[in-house]
Amino acid sequence: MKRPLLSGRRAAYLLLLFLAAYVGILSALLRPTGGLRGSYSMPGPRNAEEVVHERIDPRIDFPVPQRIDAAYLFHWDMGRHGFPARRPPYIIRWRGLLRVPRAGRYGFEVQAQGKAALRIGGAPVALLPDAVTEIDLKPGLAPLEIDYNLEQGEALLVLRWQPPGSRLHTVPSSSLAPDAEAIKKGKQRRAVAWFLIIAGAAAAALALARGRKPEGAAGRLPGLLEGEKATLALGAILILAATLRFHDYALVPFHHETADEYQHAWEGWHLLHEGSPRAWSTFPDRYPVDQTLDFRWFGDRYVLVRPYFDHPPLFSLPVGLVCSLAGARHFLECSLPVMRLVPILLSLLGVVLLDRLARAYGASEQAALLAALVYATLPIIVVSHRLVKAESLLALLFMGAILMVLRHERTAATRDIVLAGVLCGLSLWTKATGAAVPAVVLIMMTARRRYRGALLALAVTAGFFAAYLAYAWAYDFEIFLKVIQAQATTKWVSLEAVNDLLGGKVVVKYFGRGWYLWLLLCAGLAALRRERALLLPVAVYAIVIALTADYRVIYGWYRVPLYPFLCVGAGLALEEMIREADLFRTFPYAVTAGVSGLLYALPEPLAHSKTAVVLFAALALGPYLLRLAHDGPVSARLARGATYLLLLAGLLTSLASVGGLLEIYSATRGLR
Repeated sequence: MKRPLLSGRRAAYLLLLFLAAYVGILSALLRPTGGLRGSYSMPGPRNAEEVVHERIDPRIDFPVPQRIDAAYLFHWDMGRHGFPARRPPYIIRWRGLLRVPRAGRYGFEVQAQGKAALRIGGAPVALLPDAVTEIDLKPGLAPLEIDYNLEQGEALLVLRWQPPGSRLHTVPSSSLAPDAEAIKKGKQRRAVAWFLIIAGAAAAALALARGRKPEGAAGRLPGLLEGEKATLALGAILILAATLRFHDYALVPFHHETADEYQHAWEGWHLLHEGSPRAWSTFPDRYPVDQTLDFRWFGDRYVLVRPYFDHPPLFSLPVGLVCSLAGARHFLECSLPVMRLVPILLSLLGVVLLDRLARAYGASEQAALLAALVYATLPIIVVSHRLVKAESLLALLFMGAILMVLRHERTAATRDIVLAGVLCGLSLWTKATGAAVPAVVLIMMTARRRYRGALLALAVTAGFFAAYLAYAWAYDFEIFLKVIQAQATTKWVSLEAVNDLLGGKVVVKYFGRGWYLWLLLCAGLAALRRERALLLPVAVYAIVIALTADYRVIYGWYRVPLYPFLCVGAGLALEEMIREADLFRTFPYAVTAGVSGLLYALPEPLAHSKTAVVLFAALALGPYLLRLAHDGPVSARLARGATYLLLLAGLLTSLASVGGLLEIYSATRGLR
């Protein structure tokens, strides 16, 4: 029998590729075309200005320093600008046009840390602290110039205006343009975008109409895709996950919020270019003086050591490779926008593995997709997946090793357990806490009385461990032992470390505690279900963290390998919540994840008002209390509708939180 050229799975993949390309093209075409051309410079020789970077800024709206700092940090050319021991004075000049909609008296205000000057139509505009300056403008395009100087401190610059009959607000991108040609091109791009939207809608309508007829390719397509709904749903989740992870990905978490990100990039770069591991170390006193380099970079102190042994090298290699392919000629040219591509791409692969893991644990198709959706969209997970930390790779190895054990249980194939052993060994090359992976694999194998398989996995893992010792011996085993001893003696093991795992840090800032608390509640609920085995890796990894981490500094990224298993629990809880639609399943979600999303996504005055609490209580309590009082068809439908509304609100507030992440994360303090 001849195999059909296009199977349902292939048709689903092609459709997803088309949709991803379609969304990508539309996003590019609809991207704001307004803004001002910014020239980011610093003082050069003989009072000249040396340009570091040029770009179009959609708005002059920099209430936090990261967007301005990024122009210097991520685009510094060591060959042209030399070694940046400290952050240079900022000299920034924006030029372009102001689109004045109608004649009248306009108010302008510039909020700045440093010195700022504003000129409109060639005439200077007097700027007074905390005051609005009013000037008369004619309709049309007026030349606009802004100069900004900052010697030291955190950059801050916001340009606001008050058109006639309006309130004071940030000048929008639509009212700015770098030049007249940009306005023309913007109109052309929007026209193409609308054409594609209309053409896409027409094509979809035509496909639906033709799909009702069995003849023709369009008629066969619904039949091909009928059995691939889960594949299409997972593909859509994957596209959404990529969109969220790449939004402002280089800015949040902040540069140098943890210097460990540079640690991995520098180690990988040196291994590839010099053949020796070299990076900054927490234990420079364990190295000979001639093997250390103490320096400051953009004002932050580092002590570079060789050979570097603080962490295993496996994760550092792809990070260093990506930076090298992007043109890093010096280890200090490894920038966050490049190196963060590695953990983001790993996390996208993790979405697919998570779906398979959930099904392997016995979750239904719906629960697995809900778990993947949580993993893709929950803001604390989105932000954590941007960090250049080995835990991103460890999470994949953890899931993969468990999947191999579960598959071996079905197939009894030796290759599955060998592959599980390989993944366990790679975990040891990734992070010291990777010891949790072989521990879980051995427990799973012995619990199933597969002792020969357990010994085989242990032997393969031992081979990788021996290879790691050989790696240390090849460079300097004496220093390796000194670093291991230093790591062992500086850890203050305490029960407080276990308790601190219950917090909601991303790095060291608390962010979205309600989201994390909800994941923990879901894990607790999973303990009462047949899928309770997913708690084994959570328990083992938590104990490993408690035994190896300094409890005074439990970083948020330590939790990254836990998220897949917690999200499986979340998928199970959401499925039950949708099915039952009662107070007992819904309220825990509402007061944890639901409240966190509303706190970050709603305007601050509304989020902290009594009105918001009353509305939330009406949605989170009212329909379910009514159903408790009288469980009938009407009350059941109301409760189910409220459940879907809560879930939709949770998704939308997650998207909104990621959309405004830079400002939200900057304002995060304590409980928020």
